[in-house]
Amino acid sequence: MLLFRRFHFIWILIIWESVSGNGVTKAVNSETTFTLVSGSVVPSTTSIIWKHRDNAGAVVKVIEWDREEGRTHIPNPNFQSHATLDETTGNLNLKYLQLKHSGVYTVDINSKEQRKKFTLTVVEPVSKPYITKECLPGDVPECSLSCVGEAPSEGSVIWKYWDGKKVQEKYPNMRTITVTNSSNPDSHYNCTLRNAVSVETSDPVYLKDLFHADSKTGIVIAVIITSIILIVVAVTTWGLAAHREKLKQSRMQSVKRISFPFLSSHQR
Repeated sequence: MLLFRRFHFIWILIIWESVSGNGVTKAVNSETTFTLVSGSVVPSTTSIIWKHRDNAGAVVKVIEWDREEGRTHIPNPNFQSHATLDETTGNLNLKYLQLKHSGVYTVDINSKEQRKKFTLTVVEPVSKPYITKECLPGDVPECSLSCVGEAPSEGSVIWKYWDGKKVQEKYPNMRTITVTNSSNPDSHYNCTLRNAVSVETSDPVYLKDLFHADSKTGIVIAVIITSIILIVVAVTTWGLAAHREKLKQSRMQSVKRISFPFLSSHQR
């Protein structure tokens, strides 16, 4: 019974290796190497052919080597300038990887497909993020911060907050957060984008600059509004004074017209 279980376990491992093989995730424009188990090409090896099966199931030859011809050949244009074969080990090297290179790779030695399979996933790296802000004045001023950047292939977002003593990771997978002011002048936020092949972090946003800028804007707006009000009051006051002066002069002219005829008739 124990012997049966042992052989059963070994058989499961063989099946698992033949089905799953070795999986690797790489960034666009990086490179990778698929290594054969043997580590070297034995003298009896007459041919090596690496094949690629894409996610749609299409199978093409990546590169092939024939001992009699003494050369390698890359029949598919998708792998030209990308694939090289080490003739001493049989290892396949792929460089300048592109999304189209994702898939399963197998190797035929002497026209016999080997059990080991290699799964390659090529993904775009994340971009360097930046933070945008939108602040609202009030009794308790607050700002909305947004982490802007590309994070393909199941990328994640994390905010980091420095309170002057330690860094805290906060708000996992939230693109936009709401923050309030802090009494510590060194407090700041930055956001990090991450996926399987890369990590990028934004420049920090300091709360003192964030809220100080808003308070300066509020002061400037208040000064402008006050100036406009003062100008309106001054113009209105000047206009009223000019109107009163005009009325005064008009009345004096009327009095003169009435008074002068009366004096002339009296003198006669």
